[in-house]
Amino acid sequence: MAAGGGSADRRAEELAAAGDQGAGAWAAGAEGERRVAVELSGLSEAWTVLHDRLLSPGLSPVNLDHVVLGPGGVLFIDAKNWRGAVTAWQGNLFQHTGAADSRQSVSKHQEVAKVHGMAAYMAAETGLPVTPVICLAGQHEAGFGEPQLIKGVWVVPVSGLKEWLRAQPTTMDRMTVERAAMTLMTSFPSTTTDPQLLSAMGTAAAAKPRRKARRTSSAGPPTRSLAHSTMKPRRVFGQVLRFVVVATFGVAALSFAAQELPDFMAGGLADAVADNSARPVAAPATKAGTPTVAPKPAGKKVPPPAPSKTAVSTCGNLTAAQVGKIVRRTVKPVAVSGSCAWGTRLDDPDTILVTLQTAERAALGSKFDTSAAQRRTVFGSAYVNWKPATGLWVAVGQPIGTGKRPFVATRATHVAIATQELKVSDDRARAMATSIAVAANASS
Repeated sequence: MAAGGGSADRRAEELAAAGDQGAGAWAAGAEGERRVAVELSGLSEAWTVLHDRLLSPGLSPVNLDHVVLGPGGVLFIDAKNWRGAVTAWQGNLFQHTGAADSRQSVSKHQEVAKVHGMAAYMAAETGLPVTPVICLAGQHEAGFGEPQLIKGVWVVPVSGLKEWLRAQPTTMDRMTVERAAMTLMTSFPSTTTDPQLLSAMGTAAAAKPRRKARRTSSAGPPTRSLAHSTMKPRRVFGQVLRFVVVATFGVAALSFAAQELPDFMAGGLADAVADNSARPVAAPATKAGTPTVAPKPAGKKVPPPAPSKTAVSTCGNLTAAQVGKIVRRTVKPVAVSGSCAWGTRLDDPDTILVTLQTAERAALGSKFDTSAAQRRTVFGSAYVNWKPATGLWVAVGQPIGTGKRPFVATRATHVAIATQELKVSDDRARAMATSIAVAANASS
C-alpha cells in the first residue's frame, strides 16, 4: 500500500487549529507526497521504498519524503507539489504562477541546493552513493517534459517517475541492495519511532566529539518535518527486513552510540560542511552518468583524541533581547540540541535566524584550525535551517573582529546568521555575527 504525507497532514492540522496560514502549504505538501508514493507503489519487488524517514534521528525533526533503492542505486526523492508551471532555464529551475499577462517567475535554486545537501548528508552518514531527485507532483507536472539534471539534482515529473527509475543503469546487485536497505532503515528510522528512543539516539549522537569536515559532501536546506513511514513488502526479504528493524530498534541507542553524526542541528551546520564553501554543489557522476554524492572515503578510522573536558555548547548567558538588538528583529529562544538558537517564534525551528555554538575545549574542524593558525576570526558560508547563511568561526584565545583592541575569545565559537531571512548583505551579517560572538564570550 502506498504511504506518504502523514507527518505533513498532522502538521497542517496543528497549524489549522492554531489559525496559522501556513496550514495550506503543508496540506498541499502532504498531497504531493501521496501522489509520489502511489507512483512508487508500482515498482517491482526488486525495489525497496521507504517513506517519511528522519534525517538526523533525535537531533532534528527534518524528514526524508521518500528513499528508494534497487538495481539503479539509492535515491532520495523529495516531492514538490508546486502551483503553476515549472521549467528549466539556463541551468536553473523556475516556478511560474499567475495569468499570462501578470505571470511571476521564481527561482527554485534554494530548493535544489537543499535536496542536494540532504542527499550529501545521507551519503556521508551511510557510505552509500545517493542520487538526489526532485519529483514534481503539482497539477502541471507533465508540462515539465523529460527529466533533467539541474545542478546535480534530477528533476522528474511524477507521471514519469516509475519509468525513469526503471531505466536507470544497474549499479547494485540483489545482495548489495539488501545490505543497503538495512543500513538505510537503521540510519534513517521512521518518524513514528518512540520519542524516548529517538531522544536516546540523539543524546548518544550529540555526545560524540565533532569530527573534522568531510571533503566529499556539501549541504543545503530541509523539507517538512515529522511523518509516518512505510516500507513496501518484499516477500521473504521484506520479512527479514522487518525482523531486522524490530531487533535493531530494540538496541537503537547502542547502535547510534557507535555512529558518528556531524553537528547538524535544527539551526545550523557548524563547521561540518564549511570547508566545502568554495566547492561546487554538483555531485560527481557515475560511469553511467547518474549523479551521485560521494560516500565516505575508505580507510581505517582514527579515533579523535579524548577531550580534557566534555564539549558543552552554551549561550554564554546571551539573551534574546541582546540578540534581537544586534539583528534588529524581535527574536525568541528556540530549543535545539547541541547549540543555541533564536527565531521569530518561541521553540519553532522553522523560524530560526541565528545560531550559536561554543565549546569549553578547542573545537575540532578546519575553520577553527585556520582561526588558531592564522590568529584571526574566520568567515565563510554556513547554513541556518539548511538555507545559505553567513558563518563566523573563532578558536579559543583568538581575536574576535579586526579592531585595534579586539575582544579575545574565551571559548571556540561558531555563529551563523540567516542572511536571506534577515534580508541583509554578507558584510552586514559578518558584523552581526561578530557582535554576537563578542557578546557570547563577554557574558560567559
